[in-house]
Amino acid sequence: MDFELRMSGRHKRTRWLEWLLLATLLLLYGSAAHGASVQKSAAFDEQFHLGTGVSYLTSGDFRLANSHPPLAGTLAATAVISRPDLVVPLDSDAWQDGNRFLFSEEFLWRANDQAHALLTAGRLPIILLGLLLLLGIWGWGRQAWGLTAGWIALLVALFDPNLMANARLITTDLPLTAFFFVAMWSFWHWLKRPSWPSLLLVGVLAGLAMATKYTALLFWPVTLLCLLIFPASTRERWSRLAHFGGMGLVGLLVLWSVYRFDTGPIADFPLAMPVPAPYFWQNLWETFVKLPLEAEAKLDFLLGEVSTGGWWYYFPVALAVKTPLPSLALITFGGIILARHRRLRAEVCLWLPPLAFLGLGLTGVLTIGYRHILPALPFLLLLAGYGGHWLVQKASSRRPLSALLLAGLLVWLAVPAGRIYPHQEAYFNELAGDWTNWSNILVDSNLDWGQDLIALRQVMDDFGLAEVHLAYFGMAYPEHYGIRYQPLPGYLKFADGPEVAAFNPYTPAPGWYAISATSLRLGVLTPETADYYAAFRPMAPVGRAGYSIYLYHIPEDAYQGVNRIVVQQTPVGQLSADELGVQPTQQTVAKWVRSTTATLYPLGADFTAVYEPIGVDFAGVMTLLGVHLVETAVSPPATIDLTLYWQVGSQPMPAPAPAVGPPLSAFVHLTGEEVWQVLAQYDGWETALRGLEPGDVIAQPVTIAINDELEPGSNFLLVGLYSPQTMARLLPDSAVANEDFVDLTPFLHSIRR
Repeated sequence: MDFELRMSGRHKRTRWLEWLLLATLLLLYGSAAHGASVQKSAAFDEQFHLGTGVSYLTSGDFRLANSHPPLAGTLAATAVISRPDLVVPLDSDAWQDGNRFLFSEEFLWRANDQAHALLTAGRLPIILLGLLLLLGIWGWGRQAWGLTAGWIALLVALFDPNLMANARLITTDLPLTAFFFVAMWSFWHWLKRPSWPSLLLVGVLAGLAMATKYTALLFWPVTLLCLLIFPASTRERWSRLAHFGGMGLVGLLVLWSVYRFDTGPIADFPLAMPVPAPYFWQNLWETFVKLPLEAEAKLDFLLGEVSTGGWWYYFPVALAVKTPLPSLALITFGGIILARHRRLRAEVCLWLPPLAFLGLGLTGVLTIGYRHILPALPFLLLLAGYGGHWLVQKASSRRPLSALLLAGLLVWLAVPAGRIYPHQEAYFNELAGDWTNWSNILVDSNLDWGQDLIALRQVMDDFGLAEVHLAYFGMAYPEHYGIRYQPLPGYLKFADGPEVAAFNPYTPAPGWYAISATSLRLGVLTPETADYYAAFRPMAPVGRAGYSIYLYHIPEDAYQGVNRIVVQQTPVGQLSADELGVQPTQQTVAKWVRSTTATLYPLGADFTAVYEPIGVDFAGVMTLLGVHLVETAVSPPATIDLTLYWQVGSQPMPAPAPAVGPPLSAFVHLTGEEVWQVLAQYDGWETALRGLEPGDVIAQPVTIAINDELEPGSNFLLVGLYSPQTMARLLPDSAVANEDFVDLTPFLHSIRR
């Protein structure tokens, strides 16, 4: 059925009503997607794509588009680039190094103070692409099998949680799906009625798909096979093959235009010959070479199993538990009817593309989420429309049960879709059981992609929690969403550092814990950390944030005793329970020290030292007991060697921004006559605050190098504490005129030549 208006006045009125209904449904869908978007924190990859797109539009340089082509991020960036207060840190080291991870973090969370507003604005162009995809599903179904098929396909798509989840994220998955699908729709038109306008349209859309994600290159072998399988005479087939090459040239020209018609040799390629868009081909090669290696470097999860090699059946399982069961039923109906009516060759453009993407998934190379087979979904939903169309035909043949069955399937589809809103990325169908079982089946972007920090803040408010221990799977800054937390080990964002190294996974300290589903099952995604949160797996969560972050509570009386140990250098979680001396009924309090030079005395036990007493308290957090200088008079070039003795106080160190840096550091400054004139310095802190208790004593060795250019004169030796997160210093109780340091100069007799 065509869209040409060869109809009576009555039919024209019907057509206008149809367009009005379509526009209304698309408007409602876009509003619902945006409404969910504002309730969701940054998903894992969003900052990378938005940062890449903004830098590309600002500088014209695509150096950050080194894992994916730049189009998706560029489209998102068009919604934010005109903001007058936007800061793009092109003077940062991350930009100079072409490091998209660090640059995107600097851009979104540090250089700008409206990260969530930037994200929700950047998601709007992706939502528009989602509407384009829906329009394509409706149009193709309507043209292929008639009015009923188009509307049923659209309804199934409207209520599909996977489409809406990806339609409000700044990633490559939905843009690829939209461009690939409408390109195939245009190709289907071209096969049926070849023309130059349709050929050009196919090339343009395919080029846009290639500029979105490398897997769009699959379009060309798929369409070539479609061309060969589609029923046609030998002459027609040869003619179409000749024009197919022109279609490819148009696609390459569009791709080249996205890369600003850049020309040059491909780096590290044996033949140093200039090619269009060399950066695209260089990173395409590097991506597919590195992809298997990267996949093996981190753990994947499926049905309770952990692996670095993936599973061939990963995506069939994902498809079975994350696609709504009514949709699967209609897809099955449609596929069976299509085969029975012997229309497989004529409808090759419908079934071959999803088969290609599903076949790619069977390689098991990248088993981290349903989103990687998302391009197959619209084609399957078209089949669902065809299956529903068949049921309607049966109903019109005096089989009312077929109509009741279709209505029941559509209601069944709509009710869970409404119930899961706005958490569609975490959708699982009835085969998966209730939400407490979902992380036993799949994690990562199937369930948990860092999207529920806003929900976590709301849950903390509901429970009256001032702070939680947070194991977060994502790249966002939790503090940006108003969350006060102590970081636990997490993938990438909190993979290392003193506070996460001090975490004891065997006997977690009493308190409230918020643990992402992916962290719960995979730790930090390496074999040695996979069971970091095994102690929580048998526990029933007392709450949840969205469906991806689980809330646990360990009461104060959970243990019958305390065993204190000091661990140096090795992260506590990488030691066995036996090595730590863990006892089933006791809490093992691990106190972690970064180096072997610093010494920690739990509760001050066995502490003996000769030092000059000072006894200055820093805001109740630490008391500087004293200092010992190895030499009280030095001659440059030399070092000033001293040991600071600290005792832990009763007040916790304020840590408002754990994603920015560690909570505490000490400074020792050698200054000139003015205290701001720093001539030599030490800056650091060797122990984690996690696990420290009031009364613990820390011996902190310090070395300051003095070069021979230092002029003799009046010098001061100053010591203090500050927060690397806020750069604010702690005031000592001996402060005079708001001094934020302790003067050690009386203990350093002189610096002389």
